Amino acid sequence: MQNPSKWSVVAALCALAVTAPAPAAEYTWSGGSGGAGDAWRQANNWNPAAGQGGPASGDLATFATNGTASSIGIKFNDGLGLTTAVGAIVLSAGPNRTIFNSSPNSSGTLRLEGWQGVVLSNAATSSVLALRNGSESMMRVELTSGGIIHVGASAAGIIMESEVAGTNGFRQTGAGFVRLTHANSLGGNVVVSGGTLELSACGGGSLSSVGSLRLETGATAELCNAEQLGNATALDLAGGTLRGADGALPVGETAGPVTLNATSTIDLRASNLQLADSSSIVWNSAATLTITNWRGVAGGDGGRLFFGVGGLTSTQLAQIYFADLGIQGGQLVGPDGELSPIPEAPVAAAAAALAGFIVWRERRRLLRAVRHRFAPRCGASASRTGRFRSADG
Repeated sequence: MQNPSKWSVVAALCALAVTAPAPAAEYTWSGGSGGAGDAWRQANNWNPAAGQGGPASGDLATFATNGTASSIGIKFNDGLGLTTAVGAIVLSAGPNRTIFNSSPNSSGTLRLEGWQGVVLSNAATSSVLALRNGSESMMRVELTSGGIIHVGASAAGIIMESEVAGTNGFRQTGAGFVRLTHANSLGGNVVVSGGTLELSACGGGSLSSVGSLRLETGATAELCNAEQLGNATALDLAGGTLRGADGALPVGETAGPVTLNATSTIDLRASNLQLADSSSIVWNSAATLTITNWRGVAGGDGGRLFFGVGGLTSTQLAQIYFADLGIQGGQLVGPDGELSPIPEAPVAAAAAALAGFIVWRERRRLLRAVRHRFAPRCGASASRTGRFRSADG
């Protein structure tokens, strides 16, 4: 076999240089609010200037204190394609920022590929990063490989007002909030490791297609509107809180089975939770499922929880604690298997004692009434009086 010529080696190296992906870069927003200063795809709105179309596949798009434009439009019908791909978007400091579809009558996709495992990050102290549709056009947000959505500060947040798609879900970290306000086609699993995940799609379906929702210690998922979860979406309670909807009117929610991996809380509030049969799932025997704001049938349709008849084992029912009532242990009652507290032994004993006292008191009253009825009247003979006294005796 002959050795390759010098020129063939050079040609191969040149081809490699052309086909190999360029290393990802970080671009910081510097755009103004006048003219095209609010356009994502304007190269001179970024520092250093990005290529035509703005930050590209694998790049990091950062928003800090520079740049006066707070609403940044992606014009998907400008001839540069209906998809904008970027590694991740970061709000590191500065004011609120909104990224939206500025195309008239043209939908587009913002594709987030992941930058060192992160797809969205908000490190500001109290600002919000929002992704939303335009006034005339939709903007689909696609998480191509899943990843982390991080909001560091408790007063900060990320709001997703566009459809969120992808097959791998995401993990939420930090102390802030992430709000999903659209019906999404997101698959995979969602893990909330910190902060609050607000599920508030007006028509439902924030997480209707995910396989499971895991809530870890210190994390909360809030069901702000009805039917945010899929009927088969499993709940993995690993130290966090599932919080029901707020308000006076009942709000329905249907979801899959429950796994209890660590002591966790279901705060019912106004929600009516219809959960799947969980009797075949092994719970952590050292964990407690705490129920708060339980109302039961007397409280209307809100504040109630159903697992179906036989939907929990006796062991699982013993691990349930009704915090508002101070009662350990539950039972499934009625044709739909509604979870309710069991009467505690002291309560039952007190009820029995009260019933006994009432019976004793009524017996004494009846005896006095009988004696009064047959007591000797004025003029009665001594022999008749004696006969009745003898009978009483």
